[in-house]
Amino acid sequence: MGIIRLSEADISLLHDLAPELSYNLKRNMIQGFLSFDLQYEDDEGQLLEPLKDRYKIEIDLNNVTQGLPVVRETEKRIRSLARQRNLHPIELHIFSNDEMCIIIPPKIKERYPNGFDLKTLINHIQEHLYYISFVEKNNKEPWKAYGHGEEGYYELYLENKEKYSEDFRKHFNCSSRPDFRRKLKELRRVYNK
Repeated sequence: MGIIRLSEADISLLHDLAPELSYNLKRNMIQGFLSFDLQYEDDEGQLLEPLKDRYKIEIDLNNVTQGLPVVRETEKRIRSLARQRNLHPIELHIFSNDEMCIIIPPKIKERYPNGFDLKTLINHIQEHLYYISFVEKNNKEPWKAYGHGEEGYYELYLENKEKYSEDFRKHFNCSSRPDFRRKLKELRRVYNK
């Protein structure tokens, strides 16, 4: 676990990217409202509806794992949505401690090839919150998100076996080819994929 300190340039960039967020130097946290007015494509390349929304968040720069700080939605809006829809909060990518699950670990290096980047992080959080707002409004996902834990790693492996087989092996501690095959067979039965 590490710590990220914002530079003066980062603080200025934060104000330009998200004027309702502020950096608390003493606490080393970014807090406030993150607004967006965005539109994305679905998995087939079709434009989804534009959505405008805002969420109260905090970015804990003292709590960094694999190069990314912990992000929390602080008004419990996502948790409330899960309750209203009879979903487990993890289905809306929020853990029991209100930390948001914004990326599966093997994808971090792809999205952040040079390590932590504030602009990339803000855009990433906005994309994640668009996903939540879309679910809230339409009661369905705008695009297929990865599952959590073993399901996510299995989906990642199925997406690109060559690229993600080493991540799969490490996550499931498969030290031999037979271990690897057994785990794949087990996951096929569990997830029917």
